[in-house]
Amino acid sequence: MAGIPIAADRPRRHAARMATRSVTIPAPRPFELRLCLFGHGWVALAPHTYDERAATLRTVLRLGERALDAELAADGRRALRLTLTGDGKLTPNDTELAARQVVHMLRLDDDLAPFHAVCRDEPRLAWAARRGAGRLLRSATVFEDLMKLLFTTNTSWSATEAMTKNLVAAAGTPAPSGARAFPSPGQCQRDERFWRDVVRVGYRARAAIELADRFASGELLDATFLDPQPADTLWRRLLALRGFGPYAAGQAMRLCGHYERLALDSWCRARLAELDGKRRPPSDRAVERRYAPFAPFQGLAMWLDLTADWHGEGPPQTAS
Repeated sequence: MAGIPIAADRPRRHAARMATRSVTIPAPRPFELRLCLFGHGWVALAPHTYDERAATLRTVLRLGERALDAELAADGRRALRLTLTGDGKLTPNDTELAARQVVHMLRLDDDLAPFHAVCRDEPRLAWAARRGAGRLLRSATVFEDLMKLLFTTNTSWSATEAMTKNLVAAAGTPAPSGARAFPSPGQCQRDERFWRDVVRVGYRARAAIELADRFASGELLDATFLDPQPADTLWRRLLALRGFGPYAAGQAMRLCGHYERLALDSWCRARLAELDGKRRPPSDRAVERRYAPFAPFQGLAMWLDLTADWHGEGPPQTAS
């Protein structure tokens, strides 16, 4: 796990066939779990839920054919505590695999020091360096991220939540609690009627079928998108996916650790105008020039600039 040591507790039996095991995951400094989780909307999508009172993320992690209930919370200022509940024995290897998923999801291995160094000299983004912002939550797999991005295209956020919830409920493996994991590509290999009538994805059905088939067959792998490669190569691969235009591809670039693309949409443009105190947003070229000094983190810099008020920083958004 790229230099992140993990300390695991012994498992605790709390039912005839269930066991619980906890593992401590070191966090970079500075790091705020809630800041990472609420950097964008993924925390609101199944199988995630966030308990504000307990400051705990509850989700379901898939280990092969098994699904484990998982709870993640801060453990002091320098670590996270991941607690797993599984049906049957939990081994040290299980906790290691689950912890690796969490490290990937929270980008704990990412080196954002160069980005934060530039942020310190920009008044509107100095807070990002001070608080360690920029580690935006992603899914345990690229397949899950891409499917969820497909559900965001040309629709409302409430519809995205509904489509994701429907898919998880209909096809995901159940954990001991009854909550379900996001389904694997093989579990998503269903006919068009399933996608239209059960998941209710509308015109996205053919794109969802193709995405599941290509991952299930091995034609596409997480490594296809995560392995080191030029940004332009990744951009072309994403645009070649059925249903992925510049917006979805730009968002996928960020989730894969490439921040060169701004992924501008109507909300971004409106928020830029608001921050500038203008009635009209700046041109796309003007936006590109504004964030060029942050290369290769232009898209991340813009996103944190636009969403600073979500974290109690920067000017708040005005009511529409």
